[in-house]
Amino acid sequence: KIYANILNSQFNKCNGGVNSMAKCAICEKNATFGNQLSITRSHISKRTSRTWKPNLRKVKAIVNGEPKRITVCAKCLRSGKVKRA
Repeated sequence: KIYANILNSQFNKCNGGVNSMAKCAICEKNATFGNQLSITRSHISKRTSRTWKPNLRKVKAIVNGEPKRITVCAKCLRSGKVKRA
């Protein structure tokens, strides 16, 4: 159930599919974009674009009874959503 998206993402990587963004295989957390605000003298003077990236780890986990290497965020590892091999 929690590994529903893993097989599709692993299949795309192995078969030359385009998987451009780094993404957690469990919760699908990926990079978010926003503005970095430059605050000078109590008002915002400049805005530049900025990226927040998830804390991803490559771990060997049990997927459908066999060990596979998947990319998982640290939050999913801590909460026990991943059964490590």
